[in-house]
Amino acid sequence: MGYIYGHQLTNVFTQLQALGLTPSRHAFAREWCGAGKDYLYDRERRGGQSSRVAPSTVRRLRERLAEAACLLPPELASQVREIDASIVRDMRVASLVGRRSYR
Repeated sequence: MGYIYGHQLTNVFTQLQALGLTPSRHAFAREWCGAGKDYLYDRERRGGQSSRVAPSTVRRLRERLAEAACLLPPELASQVREIDASIVRDMRVASLVGRRSYR
């Protein structure tokens, strides 16, 4: 499993919130990422938009997306699968950028 960058994680949050699947940054961090409630806030506060998101967090997020896609109506499930596909694409981009942040 690869990693993505902080701004890509924030984008996933924004998309899920727009679909009505998470009400807040706190809920997204806990329920989708398996992290503490202040995870996104802390990342953004410390300039984490250009830092790597741990592969374990990406794995957890993708697992939750797969679970959600199985339970949602077809149209919404399709949008969730598109979000997961964007994460796969983002992991490829991150691997091309290399191991260090691109700040």
